Amino acid sequence: MVIIGATGLLLLILLLTTVLRKKDGAADLRMEVSKQFNILSKTMLDAVGSINEGNNTTSELLRKNVEEKLREIQLSVSERLDTTLKTGLDSSFRRVNDQLNAVYQSMGEVRALTSGIGDLKNILANVKTRGIWGEVQLGKLLADFMAPGQYIENARIDGTNTVEFAVRIPREDEEPLLLPIDSKFPMDRYARMLKYVEKGDPEKLKAAQKDLVAAVLAEAKKINEKYIRPPKTTDFAILFLPSEGLYVEMIRLDMLEHIQGKWRVMVAGPSTLSALLTSFQTGFKVFELKQHSVAILDMLNAIKRDFEKYACEIKRTQNTLASAQNHLDTLQRGTSRIQSKLKTVEHLES
Repeated sequence: MVIIGATGLLLLILLLTTVLRKKDGAADLRMEVSKQFNILSKTMLDAVGSINEGNNTTSELLRKNVEEKLREIQLSVSERLDTTLKTGLDSSFRRVNDQLNAVYQSMGEVRALTSGIGDLKNILANVKTRGIWGEVQLGKLLADFMAPGQYIENARIDGTNTVEFAVRIPREDEEPLLLPIDSKFPMDRYARMLKYVEKGDPEKLKAAQKDLVAAVLAEAKKINEKYIRPPKTTDFAILFLPSEGLYVEMIRLDMLEHIQGKWRVMVAGPSTLSALLTSFQTGFKVFELKQHSVAILDMLNAIKRDFEKYACEIKRTQNTLASAQNHLDTLQRGTSRIQSKLKTVEHLES
């Protein structure tokens, strides 16, 4: 259609050129041009109508094709989207379900742990139970670091005074020296102090610390009066605190040197007592080596004495052998004289 319109326009130009060549009058020219324009307009309108009909047909086909393709794409996308969503949602729900199960299990473990902590708190609320727990922990440390013969459980000091444990420190030519170790656990006072630390109440915290220090000082005094009995025991004892936090708090309050200087009681936590028992074990080994060295020295001295006696016997034997040799020489000379006289007698007889 575009070719037809261009062809008509070209014909119009040629016609105008021809008319301009043939006609001289302006009126004729206008009539001729108007006529040709009308013809051209009709031709162009026909061409445009044809083009519009073709475009309408093509647009309708194109629209139908596009709608069909869109429906196909929509169906494919819907199917894929349904599959993807279903798969993703199933996987997500499974993961969420697994995570929820894990959370439920963790919550059960937390509840069990909370219950256990509550039970432990109730158990340790009893003073006697706390004492037994501290004694068991002390016995476990001694069993881990010491040999069975190096410490005594429930060692009797004098009369009815019996300390929980006592380390046997060996001495030369004497009975071993006893080092008393007693465990104390003022947990109620320590827990009260921690409560006021969390609340941020300085006045009540100071009062709780003072109460804790008074309790530890009272126990140290009791240990001094009951268990320190030189020369059967050492001139100091050990107060064992089963909690590292409690021991650190006593360090922070600067009470260790005060207790040791006033009551001759050394305060020790689990780690401190472990280091102390390790040093004791080293001392025991040194003492054992010293005892072995003394035994070896005694044996060498005995060997030396035996060797001196043996040397004297050898000297005596040498002297005896020399005397016997001299006696043999005398006999040899006597024998020679006798043989000479016998020869003289035989000569006279002949």
